[in-house]
Amino acid sequence: MKKTFALLMLAAMLLSTGCGNQAQDAAKEAQQKVEETADAAKDKAAEVKDDATKKVDEMKSDAAAKVDEMKSDATAKADDAAAKVDEMKSDAVDKVNTMANDVADAMAMEGRTIALNGVTPGATLEDVQAMFGEATSTEGDVMTFVNGLKVKFDNATKKVKEISTTDNAFETPEGIYVGADEYLLNEYCGPADAVRKIADGAEYEYAGGDKKSAVVYKSQNGVITEITCSLK
Repeated sequence: MKKTFALLMLAAMLLSTGCGNQAQDAAKEAQQKVEETADAAKDKAAEVKDDATKKVDEMKSDAAAKVDEMKSDATAKADDAAAKVDEMKSDAVDKVNTMANDVADAMAMEGRTIALNGVTPGATLEDVQAMFGEATSTEGDVMTFVNGLKVKFDNATKKVKEISTTDNAFETPEGIYVGADEYLLNEYCGPADAVRKIADGAEYEYAGGDKKSAVVYKSQNGVITEITCSLK
């Protein structure tokens, strides 16, 4: 009986030891599975992160490309607008030049009118007074009118022999006035009939269509400083 009991106890101990080993193995296997699951989750998270990063980079790249495209379009439109403005300016300059040439051609064909604000050499004192009022001063045969306009009369005929100004209030039929640029003479009056060199400039003479009068533009340092209309 004692022998049998001992054998049973030994068997129970052996059985208990075997179960403990199985439990340990099961625990290790469970831990391994947890670690594998964790690693898989980490890998999946890293993959998701990489995909998100790629998508963000693609979105940034697309946005940058669209911005560059918009800039390019805006630049092209600005260039087109600038080109149109330049074209309009060029057309305007061409039209002005054409008009100036037409005026010069017409005057060359019909004859040049010599005058300052409508007063011509050969006009009477009454004509001058009707245009500019009474003289502000008189010195010999020269009368001074408004804005310093000088009018010289012929003592015999009592008509205007010469009219001159150094003030920009008066202009010739071509639109030339004191203070205008010298180069405008050629544009609006054409080539001068005579050119005389003076200190710091020149005098440009243009004959009238009546062959009896002329206008002289005095220019110094590139600017008209005096205009004189007179009988020859």
